[in-house]
Amino acid sequence: MSESHRSLFAKLVEPHFDGLYRTAMRLTRNADDAEDLVQEACLRAYAQLSSLERAERPAAWLQRVQYRIFIDDVRHRRRSPFAALSEPGNLLDITPSQQPNPEELADGALLERHLEHAWRLLGKEQRALLALHAEGYSLSDLELITGAGRNAIGVRLHRARTKLARLLEARLERPAPCAKMEVER
Repeated sequence: MSESHRSLFAKLVEPHFDGLYRTAMRLTRNADDAEDLVQEACLRAYAQLSSLERAERPAAWLQRVQYRIFIDDVRHRRRSPFAALSEPGNLLDITPSQQPNPEELADGALLERHLEHAWRLLGKEQRALLALHAEGYSLSDLELITGAGRNAIGVRLHRARTKLARLLEARLERPAPCAKMEVER
């Protein structure tokens, strides 16, 4: 790695590490997979530094590379005989922040489980669009990242939001399996 390449990489890519990682976490829901995704995106960015240097919006260019890696991996897994295996990582593995009392902590964990369950029922492409949009990318950025037209992006985002809301609503309407029972004494 020459010094000029190293400094160009530092200038163009390093400022976007945090955003790439946040998006990768939303896409993969697993720290190890997110790190691998960011690393692969950075390797490809390094190999194409001249293209990145000419890019009007380097953050969107990098997110597009990362998005394509993620989607290619999704397609590869669909064809894999091991695709039926459950995905690693889940929000329940993360230690929740301290709450004033155990009941509030349990309620928060239950809501988190509902959200995680609904999120996993979305298609991976829907999760990718929602994650990128939540990261602050505009429709024009998403158009550049995904290669789809603006109208298609808008429709896909609307469908993804609607489906997530419907899944959450259905999940929250069902009583929890371990609901509190009143005990008479």
